[in-house]
Amino acid sequence: FLDPRTVPVANQVRIERRVILRISPQPSAMRRGFTAELPRQAPVRMAERPHGDCVSAAEIVGVADRGSRLVMYMRNRQIISAELEKACSPRDFYLGFQIEPNKDGDLCVGRDTLRTRNGAACKLSAIRQLVPAE
Repeated sequence: FLDPRTVPVANQVRIERRVILRISPQPSAMRRGFTAELPRQAPVRMAERPHGDCVSAAEIVGVADRGSRLVMYMRNRQIISAELEKACSPRDFYLGFQIEPNKDGDLCVGRDTLRTRNGAACKLSAIRQLVPAE
């Protein structure tokens, strides 16, 4: 059937699927909605409570930079404070960040890298939950 003097050519197709989650800044009106249910006698003071080393990346609905930390707003109305590595500035993330989710779908301390559109890349060093101070 084929000429024995020709070398058969093998073609390969490689299909890769890459998913990147983009977390955008939280609109100020929505941020106010997270604290709207709290009593309004005085300005709301938040306290940090321990949280595990991971949060579900799919549950993050917005982000804001607050001084030395990123504040992430979650679908379940939790507010999470994320501390970045020492060489990183939360101000680099004022337009949000992108992550490549792992198979478990979590964003974890020391494992996952947050990337900005301008090229900055940082890992989380701590995650804490923010709750109204008593």
